[in-house]
Amino acid sequence: MESQSKNEQLLILTDVIKVLVSNTETGNQYAIFEENVPPLGGPPPHTHPDEEVFYILEGEFEFIKNDLNHPFKALPGSVVHVGSNEVHTFKNVGKTPGKMIVMLTPGNLLDYFRAIGEPLTKNSDFPDLKKVPDFSQLNVEKVFQHAKAHNVAFIMPDIAKN
Repeated sequence: MESQSKNEQLLILTDVIKVLVSNTETGNQYAIFEENVPPLGGPPPHTHPDEEVFYILEGEFEFIKNDLNHPFKALPGSVVHVGSNEVHTFKNVGKTPGKMIVMLTPGNLLDYFRAIGEPLTKNSDFPDLKKVPDFSQLNVEKVFQHAKAHNVAFIMPDIAKN
């Protein structure tokens, strides 16, 4: 079966995801995508019902699972499993772009990514993943606006809540 999702690519905050197997192809059993992360890229700490499995292909990542004060390294060949609703995040702590294969179960999170992401269709749409992103230019409004509808919750440090 040839996948209709092969060309689906989205910019999610700092990262580019390329859908390899769409949740729509699997009856929402799972989804698989390649995630390309620039240096210092990655999401804020969050939770969601989907389980995630990250397989690191390239780069040097730091992950956090449940304990925000104890990040751990994930290098090429590492597998990181995040259970349903576990607090987690990751950051590319290397100086080069990072690449991971990510599997979602059941794949609902992909619908959230579609709601918040910018479709990448032309070469000029793609960010330069070799450079640290300009975080001041990120549009986070949609990220927070659509979170609740997709059962995504962000864990903000106390300093940000004031």
